[in-house]
Amino acid sequence: MTNNARQNVHIPDHEVLRKVGGGAYGEVWLARGVTGALRAVKVVWREDFDDERGFEREFDGILQYEPLSRDHPALVNILHVGRTNNEKETFYYYVMELGDDFHTGAEINAVEYEARTLRSDLVAADGVPLDLDFCMNVAVRLSDALAYLHERGLAHRDVKPANVIFVGGKAKLADIGLVAPRDQRTFVGTEGFVPPEGPGSSQADLYSLGKVLYEMMTGKDRLQFPELPDE
Repeated sequence: MTNNARQNVHIPDHEVLRKVGGGAYGEVWLARGVTGALRAVKVVWREDFDDERGFEREFDGILQYEPLSRDHPALVNILHVGRTNNEKETFYYYVMELGDDFHTGAEINAVEYEARTLRSDLVAADGVPLDLDFCMNVAVRLSDALAYLHERGLAHRDVKPANVIFVGGKAKLADIGLVAPRDQRTFVGTEGFVPPEGPGSSQADLYSLGKVLYEMMTGKDRLQFPELPDE
């Protein structure tokens, strides 16, 4: 598949505007639906996986998560899931609610849009601990969202500040592409947020959440744990 195909991805019933994020497990595009509403669309390509089994496993995780996503206030809503299989390209995609803009909140300018994440909040704070009430609110929302997933046999596998977005000013777990049945041993995650025993369990998700709260409440990097601020 050519790089041009990836830069001109076609999503049915959506005008794809520009890429606004990406990583090892897919690319996130800003798109406009037929109603005019702006959405985030994540595209996951078959060619980015070593084998068919891994690709299908991730797709199965999305299928399990999609009906649950709209039933908890701290999970990013998935509005539609689709896929394409042909000789030129194979990918699946899912359409999500769009997070707030880091600079303008709910007022979205498609040309300048930059998602507000917990990571962007921490970068802006520049080592200063975030407000305690804010930290407590985020902690309660995210821990409750993880409990909801775990009770239904799923684990997030990559809880970190960059995967916490804000919608209407409220924190939600994002990067749902990594959600999978608990105890799946495929190694994913981010250094410093993954426990020594590896990701994939409810305990591992809680370890990652603990590191997120450490960064929020101390202003320090998770790799500095368990150091505390001088004050």
